[in-house]
Amino acid sequence: MFNELNPHHLVALMSHILGDKQAGSSRRLDISSLSFKHRIVDNQPTNVRTLPILDAIANISVSQARHQVIAVALQLDHQKEEICLTITENQDVRKGLPNHLRNVWRNFPTLSNEYASQRGPDKPEYQLETPPMPVDVALTLKQQIFRNIYLYSLEKQMRRIKKWFQELGIFVKALVRRRGFSNLQGVEVNLYNAVLALLRAMEPVFKLCDNSSSQLTNAEWAKVYNQSMKANEDVRVVLDARDGTGCEVLAEELKGMPFLLPIT
Repeated sequence: MFNELNPHHLVALMSHILGDKQAGSSRRLDISSLSFKHRIVDNQPTNVRTLPILDAIANISVSQARHQVIAVALQLDHQKEEICLTITENQDVRKGLPNHLRNVWRNFPTLSNEYASQRGPDKPEYQLETPPMPVDVALTLKQQIFRNIYLYSLEKQMRRIKKWFQELGIFVKALVRRRGFSNLQGVEVNLYNAVLALLRAMEPVFKLCDNSSSQLTNAEWAKVYNQSMKANEDVRVVLDARDGTGCEVLAEELKGMPFLLPIT
């Protein structure tokens, strides 16, 4: 495959698929019907699942608050059993980025082995769907990976928080005033819980940002991780509601406007 396809073509493919959308927006893209001319493996579901993985790697590669765009392509050499990641940026790739990705990547085999030991000998080694795993499996290692990524992307994370979180809080307060706390239902509860978990997660992070020389304790990082994971679970429910239009629908209802058709 290394001789068949120029890595620049892979980057161009990623750019074409993601377009000019912001980081993370591929969540709403329907990639299940895509056809791959230069496939990684002879299995369509596996190839489809590769795109969100590449998107995730690109997201954890961003460290600057503004004007940094990164795309990642993947090449697999079956004979050498090697994976090659090609990284491109809208400027020179920063010197610390390859080491950052290596530090994250080298933890994955250990994490995979921990998961494999929990599946037991009666489970197939390779599966198309990731089997459910108890949240406490390899918890310390997952927290370590999370901390490394969070510290590398801290500037970008704080930029996102300053840009969106205050408005999100105002939105949830308006929702509680309109509905009444005890009357929240369905996705409204998930939205409230997500904001509350994010607020709890940010308490130690603000401490870290206010004093550049300070460091969080293991217990504080565990709090950031646990609350972030809780928020992530609820956010998934919120963003999937009504085919991805749940928040827009709720906003229209809070404005007192009758809702008749899906907002596109």
